[in-house]
Amino acid sequence: MPLPPKGDMRTAEAFPIVAIGASAGGLEACRVLLDHWQGTPGAAFIIVQHLEPTHESMLVPLLATHTAMPVSQAEDGVQLLAGHVQIIPPGKYLAVKDGVFRLSDPSTGQGVRLPFDFLLESLAVADGARTACIILSGTGADGSAGLVALKAQRGFVVAQDPGEAHFSGMPRNAILSGTVDQILKISDMPDAVMRHFEHAGEDDAETATPKTAMAAQDIS
Repeated sequence: MPLPPKGDMRTAEAFPIVAIGASAGGLEACRVLLDHWQGTPGAAFIIVQHLEPTHESMLVPLLATHTAMPVSQAEDGVQLLAGHVQIIPPGKYLAVKDGVFRLSDPSTGQGVRLPFDFLLESLAVADGARTACIILSGTGADGSAGLVALKAQRGFVVAQDPGEAHFSGMPRNAILSGTVDQILKISDMPDAVMRHFEHAGEDDAETATPKTAMAAQDIS
């Protein structure tokens, strides 16, 4: 799957999507990930970091110095762009439909908020086979349910090595879901994702089979 140049404004169906989910410890993990992502790959990057819903997010300026790609907060109705990093706003759920972002208010009231599951489920419908998901440091299990839907549509899933994560809950629960293709340190993630996109479709059998047995051993 050839990658288009930076800033490509074609519809989401024309380029890969990298969905990144994190919670506690996620800011530092995202910084390290962007630091290691050399160049400006022609994929659209979406970051879902658990945020305090009543406070303005500072993620855009905090992450912008760690990448050459433009970084912005996602807005309702705005097109998903290759070569850009777009970040969920506080207090919102974020989905992708017909190549544009759709923002909504959580329907769970004061209960558990699972914004990464919400995004992944929308991406599974919109463009699962062109989506790579990265699970970084965090508590809880956000993302684990959405990964099942994404994997069913041949998405690619990478989880941070729980031993490296500041908070291992999110990556551990993702691994336990049986949907994770690779368990990696952050520094190894960019090459793995880029290789997947470059060879997507050449060996579906290899990338479509979760390494469940290996994952269970790694977190036991």
